[in-house]
Amino acid sequence: MGIGIAYTDLGQVISAFTPIYLILCFLVVLGAVVGTALVGKLVGFYPIEAAITAGLCMANMGGTGDVAVLTAANRMELMPFAQISSRLGGAFIILLATFLVPIFFG
Repeated sequence: MGIGIAYTDLGQVISAFTPIYLILCFLVVLGAVVGTALVGKLVGFYPIEAAITAGLCMANMGGTGDVAVLTAANRMELMPFAQISSRLGGAFIILLATFLVPIFFG
């Protein structure tokens, strides 16, 4: 942690937090929660737990993010589902980006 702090330019990090960036982050989280809650409800899952595991845990920072999300939601018993979501969801997003980035930015 000490090396990371010593070699990180905090000025650049602070300058990256623009209002548009914060709004974009909020909309991504909102879309992940609402979309997975609706799909979870359609297939017979509890919408809140579907939103937590499929939506938020798929888009966080892996195992550490899973612990943070599930602890905040007081749903640590969902850890196996969160881990599956993190691994499959992350791999799917990378695979999807591999195909879509050349189409839109190539």
